[in-house]
Amino acid sequence: MGRYDFGAQRDMRGTNTWKWDGEGKVCKYPFGCADTDYIPPQEVTDAVVKKAMQGNLAYGILPPEFAQSVSHWYRKRFNTDVNTGWVTYSPGLIVAIKMMMDAMTHVGDNVIIQSPVYFNFSLIVKRNGRNLVENTLIYEEGKYQIDFEDLEKKASDPRTTMMIFCNPHNPVAHDWSREDLERVAEICNRNHVFVLSDECHSDILFNGTKHIPYIAINEETSRNSAVINAGGKTFNINGLYVAYAIIPNEQVRKAFEIAYANHHFDFSMIGVPALIAAYEHGDTYVDEMNAYIWDNIMYLKEFLKERMPEVKMVEPDSTYLMWLDFRAWGMDCEQIDAFFRSAGVALNKGSTYGEDAEGFMRLNVACTREVLESAMEDVYSKYKEVFLKQE
Repeated sequence: MGRYDFGAQRDMRGTNTWKWDGEGKVCKYPFGCADTDYIPPQEVTDAVVKKAMQGNLAYGILPPEFAQSVSHWYRKRFNTDVNTGWVTYSPGLIVAIKMMMDAMTHVGDNVIIQSPVYFNFSLIVKRNGRNLVENTLIYEEGKYQIDFEDLEKKASDPRTTMMIFCNPHNPVAHDWSREDLERVAEICNRNHVFVLSDECHSDILFNGTKHIPYIAINEETSRNSAVINAGGKTFNINGLYVAYAIIPNEQVRKAFEIAYANHHFDFSMIGVPALIAAYEHGDTYVDEMNAYIWDNIMYLKEFLKERMPEVKMVEPDSTYLMWLDFRAWGMDCEQIDAFFRSAGVALNKGSTYGEDAEGFMRLNVACTREVLESAMEDVYSKYKEVFLKQE
């Protein structure tokens, strides 16, 4: 065992979290919500307590250590230089997407997303009067690829002004290669399409995968893009509402900050010191958590291979959200969801990520091995009853 015990069991019901008191209220095993079950590093908890004990949680001033911590983290984890002046606070990633759309697009513009993808991308585009344009990923032989021919066609439309990119890609658990990033950048730069890259799963990587921040591809690309990120997925602090945008282009950054100021958002007096502490002390935590999650992934892969071989797991190189192909069952997502809920397990329906994802489901493995094994045994009991006609 390393420094952190990610297999420690604890009762999280009654903590007013969506995972355990929302989704977990109706299902014994809440594997849909994208939070981990892991205790944050002690330094993060200490930073929150220290700030609370100061007895002053009024409107604040963003400390310079916030941008410094982001810069240091990107140098350590991604070998990327981030100027502290490029870093702008946001209370969340969806807020950051909204602010960037306000800054870089107009009502009626086209915004590209790559389905299947996090469902809030499509919702925020539509709700803000922009036209949703889908550059659907290609699924072949168990892997997802970008349809570059289709991307070229849609980026060249003069009405297209922005693309929301996802890397690592949620829900397909893939971190895009340098070659993929360079091809996306070449197309979007040439067609003057601004790229906003959501990289909130970039710390969670497996088997030597190296994440390349989109802004780090080359200088031209850094002027035509921004990255948004947060420590929520990595350190289980989503509820502290602390995120950030990295915007190298000064004009874009000023436009983003004006859009932000128009909504009068302040920053989280608790979340900011938490993220600073996480990025200062979190290296070992992340490495050990990734190793633990990978073991859970391998368990799930072998379980499916031995017990439910017609169900295929898209091979992941990042994130703790597994993308499972149930199309051999001949069921739609509603029926698959009903089957799992009858076994006490909540998953995310693939159809919420795009019409092309019917028959797929997303399963969160960032839990203890004991919980994962117990859930899958309950699923298999139901599977034998329904598919193998065994009592």
